[in-house]
Amino acid sequence: MATRPGTIEFENVGIGTALLRNRLNVPPNQREYSWEEEHVQDLFQDLAGAIDSGKSSYFLDTIVLTPGSEEAFEVADGQQRLATTTILLAVIRDYFQDRNENLLVQDLNQFLYTVVRETREIQPRLRLNIDDNEFFKNRILSKRGDALRRSARPTKPSHDRIIAAARMAEELILRIIAPHNDQNRIERLNQWVGYLEKSALVIVLKVPDDLNAYVMFETLNDRGLRTSQADLAKNHLFNLADDRLVEAQQRWAAMNGALDTLEENDVTITYLRHLLISLWGHTREREVFDKVKEHVIAKQHSIEFLDALANNANDYVAIQTPTHSKWNDYAPNIRKHVRTMAFLQLTPLRPLMLAVSSSFSKRQMELAFRQFVCWSVRFLVSGGARSGRMEEAVARAAQEVSNGRIDTAQKLTNQLQDVLPTDPIFEAKFATETVAKNALARYYLRALERKLQNDPSPEWVPNEDTVITLEHVLPQNPSEQWTDIDPALMAAYYRRIGNMVLLRAGLNNNIGNKTFAEKKPVIAESTFVLTQEVAKYDTWGPVEIEERQKKLAKIALETWPL
Repeated sequence: MATRPGTIEFENVGIGTALLRNRLNVPPNQREYSWEEEHVQDLFQDLAGAIDSGKSSYFLDTIVLTPGSEEAFEVADGQQRLATTTILLAVIRDYFQDRNENLLVQDLNQFLYTVVRETREIQPRLRLNIDDNEFFKNRILSKRGDALRRSARPTKPSHDRIIAAARMAEELILRIIAPHNDQNRIERLNQWVGYLEKSALVIVLKVPDDLNAYVMFETLNDRGLRTSQADLAKNHLFNLADDRLVEAQQRWAAMNGALDTLEENDVTITYLRHLLISLWGHTREREVFDKVKEHVIAKQHSIEFLDALANNANDYVAIQTPTHSKWNDYAPNIRKHVRTMAFLQLTPLRPLMLAVSSSFSKRQMELAFRQFVCWSVRFLVSGGARSGRMEEAVARAAQEVSNGRIDTAQKLTNQLQDVLPTDPIFEAKFATETVAKNALARYYLRALERKLQNDPSPEWVPNEDTVITLEHVLPQNPSEQWTDIDPALMAAYYRRIGNMVLLRAGLNNNIGNKTFAEKKPVIAESTFVLTQEVAKYDTWGPVEIEERQKKLAKIALETWPL
């Protein structure tokens, strides 16, 4: 079982043979089962295409194994393919069992289980990580008649993905056997098992130590799912943790437990990158692993950084969740600003928000979060919201906050003054702003309206927006009465913010494509001052839209000030 010292051994075998010849453990530092339905579907479709077209072999890429304990190898790369293949073989076994093909059931079980002679135990050929293993054993590997184990309930997203993969395997089998009679169905599935055993080829690399595995892990891909920078960072941290591995696992699990509440794709790598930015400066996603390796070089460093990951995860969730308990002791406005930032979705500001939420006093944090809203709107309107210059400046500011050199909202503004859109730039851009998203246009107009009514906090998203509708005075699909305006001009001015008004729900249900003269009475009845003012115009077209939008731009300066 052991590899020769200092060598990397490899063999070219079917993925079924790789299971038959080995006991494989997914180590704790590996991620859970993460293939989505599209990845499972790709594998099944490729296998079906290869078998149906009579291809003698089909290559499934590389699997990397390292020496483990108890006569088992550890899977450094390839667990998604191995687990999905195991699921498919288990479902075929279940089909045979339902038809009392007991010899074939015994044959299939060889891919799923092995006997450990020393302990006289039956063990799975493939053991998943601590999050998935018990569920995988019960729901997938156990016998069809074991109702208690088969009824295991999913408790993690990875469990749901395992269930989905099993369902897709069952659907695949039904498609495979559909054209055949009973006897030929068994033979057809046997053909699939044989292909998985001998012809669905993988290169199995057995490397002599973890270091070589990590090097391989950096360069190899899982099928259809690139090795994540977060996985590489986790491997590095867990490897450094050494005899404190359990502590490391607990801290990583605590981080994931907090982040799971966000229900965001790739949230771990996004969070990890944003935390690194706040601690150590500008970091691109592809640089995450290198940045962790550069700064975390010893056991104690690993545990301390994992502490930071776990502790800051709660704040990272809080800055995106207005109902979070963190805000219970703050002034109510901060929840409103958090909700507004979540609505505006200016992701590049999150590292700075994270640093501020961890370092600023309550009062300064409240002031800073209002600034974040104002800056976000200015960036969205003026452009450069995701420019390299802006992101680098925000990264420097976040690092200064984390280092304690910036501790007030005013100092933060001073730090970023070179990249924040100035009043002249913001006013000029707002005066010509075209808004494609109705929700964003509604927010802009609602904030301007509140500013006009002397609301002390006009910039946050109010709760009542759901009962307010957006009306385009110059319609997208104008009636024949709008013939005095060139169609090209109509298309250009339709989404200008100056062409939009707010109406209470119900008032604009029937005026969409009507003439301006027909719309005016409805607009005049509105309780919104900015809407009423449109009714004072005699005609409506590009000239009137531009004139109104210049007025709105001046109000915008006061609504979202620097």
